Amino acid sequence: MPETAPPLQSTMDFSSFKDAERTGWNTRAGLYESHTALATLQIAPAMLDALRLRPGMRLLDVACGTGNVAAATSALGCRACGIDFAPAMIAQAKARFPGTGFYEGDAEALPFEDASFEAVSNNMGLFHVTDTARAMSEACRVPVSGGRFSFSQWAAPRESDLYRILFSIIAKTADMSRADPAPDAYALSDPEAAQGLMFNAGFEAIEFRRLNTVLLANGRDFFDFFLSFGVRVPLIVQAQDPDVQDQLQQEINAAMQPYRTTQGYEVPMPSLLFTGQKPC
Repeated sequence: MPETAPPLQSTMDFSSFKDAERTGWNTRAGLYESHTALATLQIAPAMLDALRLRPGMRLLDVACGTGNVAAATSALGCRACGIDFAPAMIAQAKARFPGTGFYEGDAEALPFEDASFEAVSNNMGLFHVTDTARAMSEACRVPVSGGRFSFSQWAAPRESDLYRILFSIIAKTADMSRADPAPDAYALSDPEAAQGLMFNAGFEAIEFRRLNTVLLANGRDFFDFFLSFGVRVPLIVQAQDPDVQDQLQQEINAAMQPYRTTQGYEVPMPSLLFTGQKPC
């Protein structure tokens, strides 16, 4: 691994993208458990294991969504709390897990003192921020010496049936210039770059593993399901003319037919798990 890594973000203004992300996740908060969580929950057991949790430890779950990781950690005897920039997600988390603390906040400016936690987690949240290096530095600031940080990231399209198919169709059919400028969603899918960024933020003893995650899509229309699964792809789709959106729906649904099951679809979408430790 190189001693330093190049910045993963440019100086481009991504403020419109950040606002659209917050709006998108607020809109999808009520659907998160029936859509996105079907995939992200598959990562949680490996993440909790990588953090080496023990009863009594304090954990912060960044980009907590509807609260699953923080709640699971609380069930293991830890003192957990979660933070998310989407108020509707926090409302869902509080309603589902009233015994765990959830707060609205930004991964790039965590509202906690230095050395407040023994562990920090971020399950599929870092590629939604506009300044990855800053969010990583914040994740290194709030743990105690020796504390651990773990985050997940989707594998790059070339390694993922789901994203390879989606983006090959979108690149061919959609006008990408209509979408707001956005950070590279797969910058952290390069293990060397991701580990270099962690090193630059201050982490050591960095570990990496690949998980065989799958997208579980319920129902007959894959396209409709996926528009509620995430935010980035829908932002591209919704910027297109209606006839282009119809064409995307037809082409994506046709391409996903080999993955049909009796319940819906199961599409391979591997994920990557990175874990590091703050120096003692």
